[in-house]
Amino acid sequence: MKIGLLNCGGTITENYQNDGTIKRLLARDLIALSGQADWIGHDIDPVDSCDLTFASLCRARDVMRQDRESEAFVMCCGTDAMEDVAYAAALLFDRNRPVVLTGAAIPGGNANADGPRNLTDSASLAGVMPNGTSPLVAFGGRVFDPVSIVKVWPQAIQPFGPETAIRGSIEADIVTLSGSGLADKSYMELDVSDLGARVAIVMETFGLLVGFPDVSGLDGIVVAGKGAGGFSAQSERLLAGAAEHIPVVLSTRCAHGFRVNPVVSKYAYDRAHNLGLTTAGYDGLNASKARIKLIAELGRANRNGKGGS
Repeated sequence: MKIGLLNCGGTITENYQNDGTIKRLLARDLIALSGQADWIGHDIDPVDSCDLTFASLCRARDVMRQDRESEAFVMCCGTDAMEDVAYAAALLFDRNRPVVLTGAAIPGGNANADGPRNLTDSASLAGVMPNGTSPLVAFGGRVFDPVSIVKVWPQAIQPFGPETAIRGSIEADIVTLSGSGLADKSYMELDVSDLGARVAIVMETFGLLVGFPDVSGLDGIVVAGKGAGGFSAQSERLLAGAAEHIPVVLSTRCAHGFRVNPVVSKYAYDRAHNLGLTTAGYDGLNASKARIKLIAELGRANRNGKGGS
């Protein structure tokens, strides 16, 4: 299978010099390290993952659309933003060819770097992914769903979880899949110009939301509630007032998002509806991923509005 390597930086590309500076490895360097001579390299944004943007994702998508030779793609980026990049890719990327995201815990320039193994595993995974599947993450011998994956350890050879996000394993080049990573919606028609919505994440601790943003400068708000979306009675007026002007999505500061019991929903869920907050379509998304989806939703609504004017 012909693989296109999309280099979006991260630890996998870090090559520390004697003076302490970092010389980033390019796509051709990563291909050489992994021993995959027939791969096609594309340098998108070889940067720290915290510097990746929607523009980076759209550039990667443009490159994939122009590369008609590759049958699948492996995208490398840093682990700190891997969960956001993977989820955004699941929403924005075309699903006509497999895409696997990976990275490394040890800098790519080190002799014991784990990046080459992760790249090889990613290619193996791409070879067995079902048609139409959203991007998956391959890391440290495990396969993760982009919707559920979170980084649970700041620095570890396998930093991702939870167990419910695992969709398979890769051992001795043998891939075992136990599920797919199909996101519920696709926004592949959106361009970077559609993804500029100003969406803030707010969170409270012990009472009233302090420093609540001016809604006149925002297009949406995501509330990172406690546990299953809990928020104090003191914040109700602020949230209800904001929801009169812009979408306010209830999420959670829990890393894995929350899901509502269809028989007996948590009181916060019902309170949110009474206050005009949005919950539908955001179950299972933590606040960061809820923000990504809300930006995409607002972009689609704005695009459709322009089309109808």
